[in-house]
Amino acid sequence: MPELRQVSTLNWFMCWLMLSCLLITLLPDRLFSGAFGLWLADYRLLFVLAMVLSGTYFLSIGAIMLFQHVFYRKQRLTRQKLLKELLEYLDSSEKAVLREFVIQRKSVIKLPVTEPSVKNLLSQGILTYAYGEPGENSLHAIKALMITLEARPLLTFKVLGLNPANMTEEQKSQIMNTRPRYAYKQLGRS
Repeated sequence: MPELRQVSTLNWFMCWLMLSCLLITLLPDRLFSGAFGLWLADYRLLFVLAMVLSGTYFLSIGAIMLFQHVFYRKQRLTRQKLLKELLEYLDSSEKAVLREFVIQRKSVIKLPVTEPSVKNLLSQGILTYAYGEPGENSLHAIKALMITLEARPLLTFKVLGLNPANMTEEQKSQIMNTRPRYAYKQLGRS
């Protein structure tokens, strides 16, 4: 619900117009006597038209808000479906990059944005910059990245190729050996 200071002046005016016209048209004629009553009788049609105009204004705003809600919901569902399909077709190097977030138990990891697998994950919308978009001249550096909020619920151990409960030591060592070289540097390993 918008706060009072967020409501525009036009909305306040239309609300006042609708309420005053509604009040004038619905009150009985015997309440208004004399010249004011005659003036109201002459211009009652204008009050009805102003009430209809302000009512349609609010109905159109409601229709626009409903359309936006439906459009954004459809867009979000389409985006989620696309991310789910993208996560099904990740190659091994992209899975290795995403596994680093699980292995290091961090939500933000510094990764080289020029690495092809990292670049693919960024362009697909699975990874995003943690502290805002970098400038053009800093694209050739190691940047702090994180998994997008839309992709987090879709990333499971199965998608990443992990099954910690049923993995043998050989499978664990194979996963640790397929880690990207830059992950070892970040942890201070050689």
